[in-house]
Amino acid sequence: MSESPDARSLLSASSQLNLMEVDAIDDKEFDIPQVDTPPTLESILNELEDEEEPFVLEDTCVLSTDNMDAHSCDTSSLASSDSGDPAHLKRKKRTVDLNATVHGSVLRHSLLKGISAQIVSAADKVDAGLPTAITVSGVIAVGTSHGLALVFDTNQALRLCLGTKTTGAEFGAVSALSINQDCSRLLCGFAKGQITMWDLANGKLLRTITDAHPPGTAILHVKFTDDPTLAVCNDSGGSVFELAFRRVMGMRSCDSRCLFSGSKGEVCCIEPLRAPPDLRDHPITHYSLLAMASLTKILVIGLKPSLKVWMTFPYSKSDPSSVPQLAWQFVPVQKTVNPILAFCKGDTVHFLLVKKEETGTIHVIKQRQLHLSCDIISLSWINSRTLVLVDSHEKLHVVDRPSQEVLETLDLEQVQLVYNSRHFKSLATGGNVSQALALVGEKACYQSVSSYAGQIVYLGTKSAHIMTLRNWRERIDFLLKQEHFVEALSLAWSFHEGTAKAVVGLFGDPVKRKAVVDDKMVEILCQFAENALKKCPEQGKIQVMEQHFHDVIPVLVDYCLLLQRA
Repeated sequence: MSESPDARSLLSASSQLNLMEVDAIDDKEFDIPQVDTPPTLESILNELEDEEEPFVLEDTCVLSTDNMDAHSCDTSSLASSDSGDPAHLKRKKRTVDLNATVHGSVLRHSLLKGISAQIVSAADKVDAGLPTAITVSGVIAVGTSHGLALVFDTNQALRLCLGTKTTGAEFGAVSALSINQDCSRLLCGFAKGQITMWDLANGKLLRTITDAHPPGTAILHVKFTDDPTLAVCNDSGGSVFELAFRRVMGMRSCDSRCLFSGSKGEVCCIEPLRAPPDLRDHPITHYSLLAMASLTKILVIGLKPSLKVWMTFPYSKSDPSSVPQLAWQFVPVQKTVNPILAFCKGDTVHFLLVKKEETGTIHVIKQRQLHLSCDIISLSWINSRTLVLVDSHEKLHVVDRPSQEVLETLDLEQVQLVYNSRHFKSLATGGNVSQALALVGEKACYQSVSSYAGQIVYLGTKSAHIMTLRNWRERIDFLLKQEHFVEALSLAWSFHEGTAKAVVGLFGDPVKRKAVVDDKMVEILCQFAENALKKCPEQGKIQVMEQHFHDVIPVLVDYCLLLQRA
């Protein structure tokens, strides 16, 4: 079988490492001892035969047959050609630790420069006020403290500036935003309780709703459901209302219905189940589920065909200042895709699976919980296996849900997250809220985080940031740029074997996946070999150069054997 060009170049590079040009080594610089008569090949072979134990037997307690394969003997032979020092004889074992866990940089953090610049410019030039809320769908909308909503397209160009400073003075700051499924409508909730609906195609004001909930309370959340004629809102009195939009004879109206009264326990977070386009016909979506988080428990209700409480779930004991969090996600489970609700208050995330049997019976099944040693203030799914959490110290944690492993932790301090404390305290309407709700509001940043299609946007006081998962090549290249070749190879091998977490951009078929990763690993090995030649020490003891290549050659050989490219 002929060797591929990649294999030939890799072998060539490895040969250069083992057979360096003689004139490149200076005997004096490397303190090479003089030899009176160089040994012959025959004498070397005879020397091996004369030895009683050419290989040192490993302690059977240490030796693991699980880590041995058809190539391990070849590797041992190469290693045993070194000196008789017992330290060198350890090289007979595979140098590469196949169980090592390397995730690399999982998240790509990008500043939305265009939007950030225009947020600052709008505040300075047209007195738009500071950013207060953000939501993302096919467009990105940013609300301001002076009652305006700035709408940007995917190129970060400002498309619309909705509202005026006059209405801003009357309604107060934008306290909540929501875009419907087809990206044609925007709902704005305000600090003084009003709600407006806008046409995103032409910037026309369609509705101003002033009587959907009791006066004197701020809008904490307003959210569209999958039904474009149905939305829900949550006010600073802790109550939740359904908003049904009607249009009769060209006249638009809105009917409001109380779903939960704050007098029974204040709700401070709501999350309707919204399905992605390919799952709009999922049997669960017909019930228009809504999750609500009060200060003491979680409730899941169905708005259709008639109002029904599906379940309640009390929290375990937590800090009274901890912020309740809710997040829905459709997740593949045993060959079917069903919605899972993630929720928390404090340091423990719970998961509820909702499924409908063929008999028509609905089941809500509690899944394994996730415990973190931090107070969670934001909870988002970035895909069906991966959660992104922010704690009260503004540290962001990327967590693989199946293994419950924290893949990466980032510092969000430079983002300067916008908090919704003023609205939870309802300062624009006189601050008539309970002490318990005001306490939770200290760490509430619901309106500063919005997730959509594998992206999470974070709103800062003067900027907007976006987090996305790096694809598998980016994660490897990120390590290569830092010349972390061993870590890059370990990560690549985990992609090859299908054990990596938060994987983006690889084939699901094992044969195709391995073929693609094989080529990338050969490329890494070549880069590693070339880098080792460039970084070879130019002077010092021979042991220095020996150690330099000892850190490289066994790794190259091991991975060549693993890839069967030797």
